[in-house]
Amino acid sequence: MELVQPIKDMDLINNLRAELRKKEYKDFLLFDIAINTGLKITDIINLTVWDVKNKSQIEVKEDRTRKLLKYDVSPETHEEIDKFIHGMSPGDLLFPTKKGGKRPITSKQAYKAINEIGKKLGIDDIGTHTLRKTFGYHHYKEFNDIEFLQNIFNHSTPEMTLRYIGVTETKAINIEDFFL
Repeated sequence: MELVQPIKDMDLINNLRAELRKKEYKDFLLFDIAINTGLKITDIINLTVWDVKNKSQIEVKEDRTRKLLKYDVSPETHEEIDKFIHGMSPGDLLFPTKKGGKRPITSKQAYKAINEIGKKLGIDDIGTHTLRKTFGYHHYKEFNDIEFLQNIFNHSTPEMTLRYIGVTETKAINIEDFFL
């Protein structure tokens, strides 16, 4: 299994967004939430209207540790969510299957939607996990806040997080800088 990398090129991200928006708004929203929050795809596909309506953060209980994690939602992403959920009931899933809507789409269905558009744009190695890493990469480049990313990715060291988000050209990290 090949290690997926983040999408570092903002033009490519914008092209993916545009193609997904044209294809199906639901797929666009899934992509938008993923690259703007850092949520795992399994958490995104299980979101309900109640989880996102009028909220500036999405709260998720981490599967392995049961730790409650909070993911910020940008005003732009929140605006897209509001458009999408207009007229929906609080218990409705954001990403239900086409058969009845009582179950969320699977991770494989989400992967297929993202991967098809990626291939159309000449990206062979894109999947749902790419989106989480893309969020981390761009957040780090903008804010240089490795501690925040380490926390939401539940990594034990800053070095692990940097490797995960595909950052290799960093200056030496003094681990004592992260703890007061």
